[in-house]
Amino acid sequence: MVTKDTMSNRDFRNWLLDQPEGETLLGCYQCGRCTSACPVADIEHSFNPRLFLQKILLGDEEIAEEQLVWNCLTCEQCEVHCPEKVKIPHILILAKVRGLMAGNVPAAALDRARTIVSEGRSLPVSPPMLKTREKMGLPDLGTPPMDQIVAMLADIGIVSKLEKVESIYRGDQDE
Repeated sequence: MVTKDTMSNRDFRNWLLDQPEGETLLGCYQCGRCTSACPVADIEHSFNPRLFLQKILLGDEEIAEEQLVWNCLTCEQCEVHCPEKVKIPHILILAKVRGLMAGNVPAAALDRARTIVSEGRSLPVSPPMLKTREKMGLPDLGTPPMDQIVAMLADIGIVSKLEKVESIYRGDQDE
C-alpha cells in the first residue's frame, strides 16, 4: 500500500547523509554565505539556503513540502561561495527527492510536472506570451513532439511517479 511516509526526523537526516554527497551537509557551520550569494534570495527574501540546511541538519522532513525549496535554480552560486564546499544544490535536490518518494510535493511542483507531461513545456503557452514573442521577433514555438516527450518521460519513470504522487494526494490505495 502506498501512503504518505512517516519517517522520523532522525531517519530523514540519516537517509540524506547516506546519499552520495549528502555527507557534505555535516560541514555546514551556518555562516550564511550561501544565502548572500543566492540570486533567488536576492529576489525572494524568505528563500534562505542557510535556514534550509539548518532544518535538514535537524531532520525536518517537512522542508521538502515547502514551496520555497522548490524555487532553487541549482545555479550552484551557494556552493561556489561555501567555505566548506557543502553540496547545497545537491542536498536540496535530495530533500525534494525524499519528498517525492513520500508523496510530499507542493501543489505548484505537481502542476508544473502535469504541464510538462500534458503540453511538453514547463509553462503553458498563453496568448499574451505568444504576442510578446511576436513583438520581440522570436520564432514560432511550434508544437512539441508530444509522443517523443511522453515516451521519454515514461522511460525514465516520471509519468509513473507523477501518477503515484497524484494517487497519494487523492487518497487512493495502491497495492
